[in-house]
Amino acid sequence: MLYLYFKKEEGLPKMRNLNNITTRISIPFLLILLLLAPRMATAEDRPKVMFMIAEQNIGDKIFTYWWSRYSRHAAVVTPFTGVIAHETGVERQTDIQHQRFDFSVGETILKEEFLNTGFDVIDIASVSDKIKVSEAYGVLDIAKQATLELGKDVGADIIVTGKIIARRDPIDTGSNVGTYGADITATAFRVKDGLVLASGRESGVARHISEITGGSQAIERASQKLAKKMIEQMNTKLGK
Repeated sequence: MLYLYFKKEEGLPKMRNLNNITTRISIPFLLILLLLAPRMATAEDRPKVMFMIAEQNIGDKIFTYWWSRYSRHAAVVTPFTGVIAHETGVERQTDIQHQRFDFSVGETILKEEFLNTGFDVIDIASVSDKIKVSEAYGVLDIAKQATLELGKDVGADIIVTGKIIARRDPIDTGSNVGTYGADITATAFRVKDGLVLASGRESGVARHISEITGGSQAIERASQKLAKKMIEQMNTKLGK
């Protein structure tokens, strides 16, 4: 076993050990190590969060949600047409020219807020090979047990599920600037036992000449407010 001690020599400390190996170090370097050590020790202990947020923005005909891509009846989607499978397995064509199949505005905002407060967020693209194809993922309201199993497959500690919907408020005929609102509800579950760690609902309002931009801004504001509320609840539950 090596025993280390400091000996001041020529104005600089030396680190010596019993094997007669000497390494010259500086005090600032030691201070940096002492400051970083607690952070390095806790980095792997941060909870890993997976988000499953369904969203319907203004102009969208249906809710969009990323896990539908892993359903048994999922099909290749083009920018102009797509195939949506009924629960019976019968497929029908639908015009989805304006539907988005990337992550929702609200889910992106939630991820940012959680990352900024010390949580780790799971990147679905990087764990897609761990997600098993299942009929359970072909519906908007996925069963809680299926959600927890999905979380286990990708190594999540916490899953946040929810819905966001944006709307246009009554039009003021005297202005070309529209008023848009958005409502979001979400619940956070602990994967290992299904315990509810946080839950809530928030709304957001925005004004803009573009309905797409206005709807997105309303969703962003509602998501930011709910994220702060849920993070506070979760920190209380987790004893942080």
